[in-house]
Amino acid sequence: MNARKARAKHRALRKRNEQLLAAMRAAVPERLRTTANGYEVWRRGPATIVVPAVPLHYPEPVQTALTAYRMAALTSDCPRCALGVKVTEAGAVMFRHEVHCPADPDRLAALAAEHGIDMTRKV
Repeated sequence: MNARKARAKHRALRKRNEQLLAAMRAAVPERLRTTANGYEVWRRGPATIVVPAVPLHYPEPVQTALTAYRMAALTSDCPRCALGVKVTEAGAVMFRHEVHCPADPDRLAALAAEHGIDMTRKV
């Protein structure tokens, strides 16, 4: 593939990704089901989103961080930070929280571990 074709392919992928993000942001999240292991499956436009449910027995700091994580995944807008959203070439939507944000998956897992909760994904 020559450079011109590669640039054209890259532009087409970027345009498709921007259209996917726009369609996602324009759609209203719709809950499809809850899995047996405590996750919820949602649809938002062309995207399928899997987020953990927020158990009421979790400590308040973990509930707050988990709620922010869910909000970010479902609305593409984090209530705790300036969330970065990107679509990969494969079409996967990637969220990047700021380092200090409690909704960042690594910080959320560390916070949960402090309270004796395992936050590894088991879907």
